[in-house]
Amino acid sequence: MTATATPRRKRGHGSPAAATERLPPTATERRLVLALCAGQERRDRDRDDTARLAAHADPARLRGLLDHLRVTGVAGGRLLELGVDVDPGLEQEIRDWMGRVRELGRTHELTTLALLEALEGAGIPALALKGSVLARELYGDVGVRTAGDIDILVAPGDLTGAVEVVARMGWAHQAASARVTSLPVLHETLTHLSLPRVELHWRVHWYETRFAADALDRAQRSGPHEPLVMTPADGLAALTLFYARDGFAGLRMPADAAAWCDARCQGLDVDGAIADTTGCYPELAAPLRVGTELLGALAGVPTSRRADAYRLRVAAELATPFEEVTVAEARAKVGMVDLLLAPPRGARAALRRERQKVPAGLERSLTCRDGLPAYRARTEHVLRLARRWALATTPAAVRARHDVNGAGVAVAERAAA
Repeated sequence: MTATATPRRKRGHGSPAAATERLPPTATERRLVLALCAGQERRDRDRDDTARLAAHADPARLRGLLDHLRVTGVAGGRLLELGVDVDPGLEQEIRDWMGRVRELGRTHELTTLALLEALEGAGIPALALKGSVLARELYGDVGVRTAGDIDILVAPGDLTGAVEVVARMGWAHQAASARVTSLPVLHETLTHLSLPRVELHWRVHWYETRFAADALDRAQRSGPHEPLVMTPADGLAALTLFYARDGFAGLRMPADAAAWCDARCQGLDVDGAIADTTGCYPELAAPLRVGTELLGALAGVPTSRRADAYRLRVAAELATPFEEVTVAEARAKVGMVDLLLAPPRGARAALRRERQKVPAGLERSLTCRDGLPAYRARTEHVLRLARRWALATTPAAVRARHDVNGAGVAVAERAAA
């Protein structure tokens, strides 16, 4: 296997060419993409409306929006399956895109499966998070969803052994220079000269220490030689937590969550499952409540849950389905959502994570040996962050006070306007 990893793009941005040439989408293109990213039940219900939107959508604007949101495979593929006339140039671009991603995805999938086999051969239970294995599970085609890093979940006690196994297979461990605890914040990172980067996770969200390990224990196989997959309830919770950790940005994760419900949650009481999860892991209640409400409004995940607390409504109002913000603004919103969703005694950790992020102009995190210029850069970074937080949160706080039907519905209505 010699294919190189797919380059990681900055959040909210497509390729350099697309970033300069992308025409701003109109309500028609936004509503069309929302409809195409929804779950099967909503797509079936709104099929005629979706076909009318497709007939009136501008191909250039739609092409740019699909690329910008990184849903060309999901939404574009479903557009071609609608049975309506599609601009020939756009159709060819979608097919070419899926062909390229499929080729890279096969390498990504085979590499992931080889890593999982090696880990389990060493007595380390492991399962794949996101990536090509998830694409195969949800869509039956690795060409539907781009895959960058290889994300693998292992138990906290197996993390050191897992690093050793992956390192023996040719990856280099990027060890942290200093660490307060024995475990990393989220994952250990290993890099390879020609294959995708590997991230070995021991948890899936900042505030949980038990959910991921328990979900790994509960994971099942669909066949004797198949990889472990989370149970329907755990998988939906994990996707919702990924969505919350990303600051409720974009439509890629809502599309995946809706597809997970279609593929794995038939007959599952989603609200009951989420309630059970929050009951077992109360520190995850806020991200799961807000995330589930947004997934229901934006992608048709079958839920009637609403986030009642004011701070949770503000967090929901910070969602950006179409990522209409700069990279710096997006990062600030992620931090603000993290802070708003923090459990009791978690706010300090959220603020510490933001303060420890490397400011522009610094190539590494600060240490006690750094001088005044470095600390001045850190202070300026914090002041810029506070300003962005104020600019983002003030309108969201105002909107949250006037939500009548729930923040999720308000976000969806505003996105389609």
